Amino acid sequence: MGVGESCRAAARSVQAANIPFGILNFRGTSSARMEDLSWVHKEIKKPQYSINIFHINAEEMKDVFTYFGPALFKDNYNIGFWHWELSDFPEEWVDNFDFLDEVWVPSNFVRDSISMKSPIPVVKIPHSIEVNIDVRRTREYFQLPKHSFLFLSMYDIKSFQERKNPKAAIEAFKSAFGPDDTSVGLVIKVNNPSGDSDEIKEIREITYSYKNIYIIDKTITRNDVNALINVTDCFVSLHRSEGFGLVLAEAMYLGKPVIGTNWSSNTDFMNANNSCLVDYGLIHLSSDYGPYKSYQVWADPDIRHASEYMAKLVNDREYYNQLSSRGEQFIKQYHSPERIGKLIRKRLDYINKFKYGG
Repeated sequence: MGVGESCRAAARSVQAANIPFGILNFRGTSSARMEDLSWVHKEIKKPQYSINIFHINAEEMKDVFTYFGPALFKDNYNIGFWHWELSDFPEEWVDNFDFLDEVWVPSNFVRDSISMKSPIPVVKIPHSIEVNIDVRRTREYFQLPKHSFLFLSMYDIKSFQERKNPKAAIEAFKSAFGPDDTSVGLVIKVNNPSGDSDEIKEIREITYSYKNIYIIDKTITRNDVNALINVTDCFVSLHRSEGFGLVLAEAMYLGKPVIGTNWSSNTDFMNANNSCLVDYGLIHLSSDYGPYKSYQVWADPDIRHASEYMAKLVNDREYYNQLSSRGEQFIKQYHSPERIGKLIRKRLDYINKFKYGG
């Protein structure tokens, strides 16, 4: 889950800064597998500290309050770590500020959206990025061709296909390369799939004649997700909006050039010097998609521009190597657990000084 990964990233950063902490695991009504137990050793049964940081979606704050009760909130300093993918923060979530003393957000884009309606401070604390692969995998393990230049696009059914926009990555690839060109390939990884869903059927229909498009529509472990990114050559995300863009940053950490829409939170760490930013226009949503309402706008990435980047990365090895190196260097310099841990410590020291008198 995105909020789970947000918590795990924070745990890495807080630990790097030698700040004592514990984790209260809130499952809520999510149907996710919740099999990443890398921080289970830090789980606690009840709160032990005077500052709470809630890695929970804004609309779930009332559920947390109901589950844990007012004692978790009373006399503590409460921080919500929130994400949101569009420019306007939903009016129906504004009441959830009442549970908090301040909000932390991972990007300038989210800060601009939430702060417009927030009666409390909104502070940017980026995610730290660290990608571990305990068990290395080969392309053969994923049934992928050994010598092709492979692009990878990935999305979660629960994150709304309309927002992640995998069909745009497919169309860009089809525009750049022929259906029988096995020197290149596009891998579409679908998380939380349902084999007979209309979404999967549509993906299969639009890729049917392309021998060089490979669909992985099964759930795999976190280790294998990381390993899959590592054995491919370039990550592509022609998203319409991102609340941060974790996989984009993780691919850059692994030294993979990244092609991504030049809009929303990923532009905090992607720039023209370290990645391939795709032109876009802003369009209104065609209808409501879960919390994303039709009155809002999001990006419509330029398919032609993306296809040009694909071709350039395949044919210009010097360009490929430059982006690979610069992207990896940027993420490891500016999003290391140590760097983000220092930001967190600085903010907590300030809270402790002025809220609790030191």
